[in-house]
Amino acid sequence: MTPTAFLEWLAAMRAAGLARSDKDCAELLGVTPTGLLRMKKKGTTRQTALACRALYHNMEPWC
Repeated sequence: MTPTAFLEWLAAMRAAGLARSDKDCAELLGVTPTGLLRMKKKGTTRQTALACRALYHNMEPWC
């Protein structure tokens, strides 16, 4: 996921009412605020990109 796509995901999460802030998104992803800043600058792995899609679609973890 490119940095631009990640920023779009953050905005989409807020617009959809799934998160109120970047901090909320970091918690949903299980990363620190510093990790979130790194993703904003450098992009994400495929694994994180898939997690972003699942969170946006309000999917529960596979149990």
